[in-house]
Amino acid sequence: MNSSFYNGISGIKTHQFGLDTWADNISNVNTVGFKNSTPEFSTMFSTALTDSYFDSTTNDIGLGSRPSGTSLDMNQGIFQSTDNVFDLAIEGDGWFGVQSQNNQTYYTRAGNFGVDSNGDMVDQNGNYLLGSLGGNITPTSLSSDKLNDFGMYYGVNSSNLGDPYAITYVNDIPLGAIEGQSKINLPDILYLPPEATTEVKYSANLDPKVTIGATEIDFNANDINSTIDTVNKIANINGTVNNTVELQDPKEGDLVLITISDENGLKTDVTTSLDSNLNWSISGVDISLLDTTTAITTTAKLQTYQEIPNTEHFSSTVISPTGTKDILDMTYTKRVPQPPEGSIWDGELKILSFFESYNPSNTYDSNLYVVDENAGTVYSIVDSQNAIVEFNSDGSLRSSNIPTLNNSGATLNIDIGQPNSFTGFVSNSNLDKSRTENHNGYIEGILKNYGMDSRGNVIAEFNNGRAIPVAKVAIYHFQNDQGLQRTTSTLFSESANSGKAIFYTNENGEAILGSNIQSNRLESSNVNLTTALTELIVMQKAFDASSKSITTSDQMIQNAINMKR
Repeated sequence: MNSSFYNGISGIKTHQFGLDTWADNISNVNTVGFKNSTPEFSTMFSTALTDSYFDSTTNDIGLGSRPSGTSLDMNQGIFQSTDNVFDLAIEGDGWFGVQSQNNQTYYTRAGNFGVDSNGDMVDQNGNYLLGSLGGNITPTSLSSDKLNDFGMYYGVNSSNLGDPYAITYVNDIPLGAIEGQSKINLPDILYLPPEATTEVKYSANLDPKVTIGATEIDFNANDINSTIDTVNKIANINGTVNNTVELQDPKEGDLVLITISDENGLKTDVTTSLDSNLNWSISGVDISLLDTTTAITTTAKLQTYQEIPNTEHFSSTVISPTGTKDILDMTYTKRVPQPPEGSIWDGELKILSFFESYNPSNTYDSNLYVVDENAGTVYSIVDSQNAIVEFNSDGSLRSSNIPTLNNSGATLNIDIGQPNSFTGFVSNSNLDKSRTENHNGYIEGILKNYGMDSRGNVIAEFNNGRAIPVAKVAIYHFQNDQGLQRTTSTLFSESANSGKAIFYTNENGEAILGSNIQSNRLESSNVNLTTALTELIVMQKAFDASSKSITTSDQMIQNAINMKR
């Protein structure tokens, strides 16, 4: 009868443990990243009342129950949206790693992180979030002008800015070894130096349709014969069309425009027309207004009706090594007449840099400058090249000899597609191909804010539109998540039962996250309140029943004592 007392006591202790566990679950129903615990019980060692090994029956009586531990419910909690970019949630299995002030590593599903006054990413308890650094941030020195730009952008005095850092571009950050993970520091003053444009890719249709119209064609010098009478100051001029290959179909009556000029810039204009043999002449032209003591020059052009060369113009921004926005200006002119098959285009390529606002009183050398009077702008010519682009009869690119250009010291390559393909430039009136242009390079950038990308990278976002990874948040995995030892409501540590933390690897042996990290999300507690309240009632009833067994045993002993009296 005495054992019933101890059985009741063990039941009270055991179910008190159950009550405590479920009460803890209920109290953490709104704790971010909390994992529900289920209490587990076992019977205590029993005593045998028979020593017959071959007896098919037993009179064993248990000595009560005891708590054997708790099991973690690893089901994922519901995600809730937040307005903090560093609120992170793991979609799938795995744990964030955090490091305490005394360098102890813990693991958690609570992803409510932020940045402390030192620029370190921390959780709500000041533990450092662990990840792989990109190694692309280094201390730098900036000119006072650049610091003033930072101050103006942030709205503070430049003297109150912290230490400046510079960043280099990387596309992604690999997840390093477990022992290589460290805290993530995000500097306030981060500068992105400019990167010069080295490649421009174009895709467009150079329309080869034939357009007939009135045009003027300069005569070849070999088609002009002139005789100057310096005494009587008259000129006799004649010519043919034989050497002017640009003429496609000259006809009798086409107008010939003749200009006679001296070295002082004075000139006399006269006209004649082609005869039936396509020859032309004019005699006794009065040149008394010219200074015949200087060299006299005669030029001529023909007004005719023929195919007019099509032109296609392209303009795009290129970044110089110093970070200025320059212009790549390209004009392609269809060669007339065309070959029997396909088409040929002559290209004029220039890199232009802003020089000054247009001043009509200034004289600009056309070999050095391009003047845009409509925009009121003058550009200096950084480099100028010519090119020939040939197309097949189906419009695909046959060949091109586009040279590299000098982008203020950086080599600029222009990609218009692969030969015998439709990947870049094409030339077919029946093709519908939109114009597209892509170029690398960017102007300098000032840090705007930090964020996260879909690959688990912490990224720095700049005011020039660039976003560059600076670190990758690590996701740790265990052979047995149930074996982790709970340290606080949301922090766990390794144990012999859980095994060491590991990283998943891909087929190449490279460490990978193994799960997705969602930004602006928090994983809610996975406690099912309905289940928890029901279990709480069960524990309460079991507790009451255990206490009842004690009082019942007490009454029975009291009755036995009274019988002796």
